[in-house]
Parts: sequence; structure tokens; C-alpha cells
Amino acid sequence: MVSYSNFLWQLFIQFSMVSFLVVAVAGLGAGAGLIISSQKTVEFFHLLNRWVSTRHVLKSVEVPRDADRAAHRYQRWLAAGFVLGGFVSVFGLAAGLDASAVSAAFAQRAFVPVVAIAVESAKWFLIAGSAFGIVVGAMLIFYPNAESTLERYANRWVSSRQVVRSWDDMHMTLDRLVEAHPKPAGWIIASPSAAAVIFGLIVLTRNY
Repeated sequence: MVSYSNFLWQLFIQFSMVSFLVVAVAGLGAGAGLIISSQKTVEFFHLLNRWVSTRHVLKSVEVPRDADRAAHRYQRWLAAGFVLGGFVSVFGLAAGLDASAVSAAFAQRAFVPVVAIAVESAKWFLIAGSAFGIVVGAMLIFYPNAESTLERYANRWVSSRQVVRSWDDMHMTLDRLVEAHPKPAGWIIASPSAAAVIFGLIVLTRNY
């Protein structure tokens, strides 16, 4: 377990350093572009600043669909399906899924511990969900009237479009400031980015 922890820690450090270096190189490129060719770089920023409406994407999700009638009509069969499917899933996952074997079959040797942890976590998450399905199915079989009480608390409509309404507002203050002063903004972005690139390269060459 200690070796797994060390491997995960090393993997996290490498990923963090590479991500840091990629962001620094991107910042250096953006700053240099603003200094050397301000107009073309600003036009490139305009191409990237495209507005995508989340409200339009989520519109179909907001349409209410009534499935209560079918659920009430076949309540016993639905409950039996929950119980049977839950038992099959629990026993199948607990007895038939070996996380180590799955990770060894689908991952390279260096990444086997990471994949094994992910598979094992997913396995127990699915087992917990299947057990919850068994409980719900048993409740519907032995206490049919409990469905109405459950629906009274569960069937509440929450509008995601209302929650993310403010996400569609575009805040362009910083972009306008960069467009008004492209060369000073380029130096401000490029200078720390160059220092970050040099620092990242030094750390990577020393440790790896």
C-alpha cells in the first residue's frame, strides 16, 4: 500500500508540473503575440471568445415527463425488478469482479495500481446503489402506500436553467482592457510566464 501511495504521489507531481508548464507556455505565447503582433493576437482572442448558451443546451432537460402513471400501474412488477436486479448486481459485483485482474488486463503495468483503485471504488459504489435499489423495491412490495409519501418528497422540480441563468452573462472587462493596451498587457503576461517556463524546465530536468 505504501508503494501504491508513493506511485500515486509521484504521478500527481508529474501531472501537476506538466500542467503548470503547459499553462506557462500558453501564457508566454499569448504575451509574445500581444507584443509582436497585437492586432492579429486580438483577432485570435475574438475567435476564442465564442458565446455558448447553456440555457439553450439544457432546454430539453427542463421539459417535464410524466412516468408516474406507468409506475403506479405496474408497481409490483417494478418493485420485483428492483429487488431481483439489485440482488443480481450485488452478488455479481461482489463475487465476480476482481479489480486487480481487470486493471492488469486493460492497463499498462505502471498504471495498474491506479486503475485497480478506480475499479474497486466504482465496484463498491455500484454495490451501494444496488443495495439501495433492493431497499426501495422491498419497500414498494410490502408498503405500497409508501410510494406516495416518497414521491411527495422526491418529485420536486428544480430548474437548472434558473440556477445557471447568470452563467450566460459574458464578462469582458479584462478583454477590453487588454485590447486597449495590448503591448503593456503582453509584457505583463509574458514576463511571469517566461519565468514560470524556466522554473518548470529546471525542476523537470533536475528531478526527471
